[in-house]
Parts: sequence; C-alpha cells; structure tokens
Amino acid sequence: MSGIKTDPDGPIRIGGRSLADQLAQRTHVLVAETVHAVRTDVPFYRSLPEEAIRNDVTAIVRRNLELFIAMLRSAREPNPGEVAELRDSAGRRAEELVPLAEVLHAYHLGIQHWWAAISELATEGDGQALARAGRQLHTYLLAATSAVVAGYGSDHGSAGDDDAARRALLMALSAGSDPAGTADRVGLTLARLYWVAAIHVDPHPDESAAEVDTAVAERRKVRRLQRELDNVGRDKALCAVTSSGGTALIPIVDSDPAEDNWEGSPQYAQLRRNLLDLERAIGAAVVVAVSAAAPSRVPGALQEAREVLEVARCHGHRSGLFRLRDVPVEYQLTRPSAAHAVLANLLSPLDAQEPILRTLEAFVDAGYDRAAAAAALHVHPNTVLYRLRKLATLTGLDVSSPRDLVRVTAALAARRSGTTAT
Repeated sequence: MSGIKTDPDGPIRIGGRSLADQLAQRTHVLVAETVHAVRTDVPFYRSLPEEAIRNDVTAIVRRNLELFIAMLRSAREPNPGEVAELRDSAGRRAEELVPLAEVLHAYHLGIQHWWAAISELATEGDGQALARAGRQLHTYLLAATSAVVAGYGSDHGSAGDDDAARRALLMALSAGSDPAGTADRVGLTLARLYWVAAIHVDPHPDESAAEVDTAVAERRKVRRLQRELDNVGRDKALCAVTSSGGTALIPIVDSDPAEDNWEGSPQYAQLRRNLLDLERAIGAAVVVAVSAAAPSRVPGALQEAREVLEVARCHGHRSGLFRLRDVPVEYQLTRPSAAHAVLANLLSPLDAQEPILRTLEAFVDAGYDRAAAAAALHVHPNTVLYRLRKLATLTGLDVSSPRDLVRVTAALAARRSGTTAT
C-alpha cells in the first residue's frame, strides 16, 4: 500500500448501529465459527495438533478480527505496524513448512465468513453501507495478504543471515576450530564463557495422535524449543536442535561466574530455573545436562555434557537438569575398565528374568525405596519384596546387605552402560 487512506464518509452503520460495535459484541462467536470453518475446509489445518488450533490459530483469527474492527472504527487502512503480528505469525507457519496457499486459503475463508455475518446484520436501505463494508473488507484482505506474503518471504532475510552466522560459530566452538576467527568472519562476539547444554526431548503426545501430521507436530516442537533457548540466551544462544533434542551454547554475559566455580552462582541458579521450565513450554519431558566452559574448552565440556545426559537417561531419569556432580558414581561406573564386564556379569542370571531385572532397576532408581519402586511399576510393595528376594536367590546378591547393595548398584550401572553402547 502506498499510504494510509481514510474513508471520507466515516464509520459504517448497518441496521442503524455501528458495524464495528456489532462485530465487537460477537467477537467470541465469530472467532469460534471462523476457526471451525478453517479447520473443516482447509485440508492442511485438519492435520494440525489440537494445541495449535486452540492456541496459534485461534489467536491469529482473533487478532485479524480485532484489527478489522479497529479499521472500521477509525475508517482507515491498517498501517504496517498494526499488521506486524500477522506477518510474524506467517513467518512461524513458514518455519513449520505450512504451505503458503493453505494459509492464504484460511484468510480468504475468514473474510468470506465475516462478510456473511455482516450481510445478516443488514436491513432494507443498507445497500450503500454494505457496499462500503465490502470495500473495507477487501482493503483489509489486501493488507493481511501482503503481511502474510512478507512473513513467508524477504522479511526473513536478515534473520536467516543471523541464523547462519550462529550455526557457523556453534560448529567452530564445538570442533575447537578457530572460534575467534569464525566469530570475526560472521560478525558475532565471542563470549567469555558459555553454558554448555546437551538436551534430550521426549515425543510430544501430538506426535503419536492418529489424526495429527507427525511432521507438523515435530516441527512445532522444534520451533518451541528453539524459541525457548533463544529466550534463555537473550537471542544469542547457539543451538542445533531436532525434535529429540540437541545441543546449545548459551553466552555468559556477566563478569561472574568463574569457569571453575559456577555451580553455586546466581547465574547458574537462574539458568537452572529457565532450563527446567523448558518442559512446560514444549509440552514434553526434557532432560538437560549442563556445564560451563571458555571457548577453547567447549569441545571437552560438550562431550562431558553428552555423556552425563546419557548416564542420567540410562539410569531412569526422564526429566530434570544434571551436572556431573549429580551423577558422579553412575558416571564413573559406566567408564570402560577391566572390572566393567565382571560387574555386568553379576546380573547375568537375570537375563531370562525380565520382571526381576525391571524391579531391580526401579528399586535402584527410586533410591532403594520399595514403596516408590512399587508405585513406578504399578505393583504391590510385597511384589517388589518378593522379587528382590528372588534376585538374591538367583545372583547371591542381597539388597538388604550394605555390601551387596553397593555391588548391585555398580553391576546395574555397568550393565546399563553396556546395553546403551550396543
């Protein structure tokens, strides 16, 4: 649009009342009806998760209607700032690989539905007002269409350049290959220290829903994860994530903490809160292993974080944030050594005793609490007690003995490590 145009005849009145007021009073109903029409008549939207319809689609339909009502009140075209939210929403749909034609189809359906609602309000003698309303609705559709196309097109060029720069710096830091030179080349500032995070994300429930497109659900989860990590890193996080997790380097911008004394710092406490909140934002269980390192030490810290993440998951943790100090015994017991196979073989009599092995795992993971293990297994505590006694019969290891309890824990860690490796 070349400029903001106003209607010289002022706000539109239909049936003797302000059209803007009448539509505003029906906002909730019109939004619900429009969302239903889009989901019913646009093929791609039928494959979207319920969460996407309930949140993203409903929110943008409401925003469109509110903008059109504001346009009716002011008797002028919407300005670029007012349609920026439409452009940003379209950009997110582009990231999720939603076809542009489907998004435009949804907009046209919405406009058709609003026109039908406006027509129903008209009475005899409202022909001229209806014609003006039609022109304004068409003008709004042009503005909205331009915003959507911009969201799918050139308006994301600078963001794409920034993403490429961050990916290049992430690769250089992860590999230890001249990160300072790479930072200069791509125009980014190398941080004094980085939080180094290895992340695992469980599948979102939408990914297994029969009526939902799995690829769409995965892309939405990745976008939410990327957005949350960007928020934690104040738009400076270096991330490589997929639907199952990935890695993130988050710059530490403060002068504290020190590289070798970060675990008790306020900065780590804040990071911990932010990372633990990922699970709520993503809607799926998240396990994170974290460390801190100067640029030159990122490769080693990243390898350690990945190993800590593997150990935490191997030992039954399905969510939470872990440092090496949180799993030092389990970590050490999974390192290769001459005793590794010997320890693992202590439990070989359980190879054909799946219920007893699962019970032992639940017992150890529950901190040697029989009641908690029973709850995790959905069995009676007496069943756990019976199976642990059977364990003693089969292996000679009695978990009521402190000495045998240590050996059982070590043997299970070694066995799990071997299972993970294969």
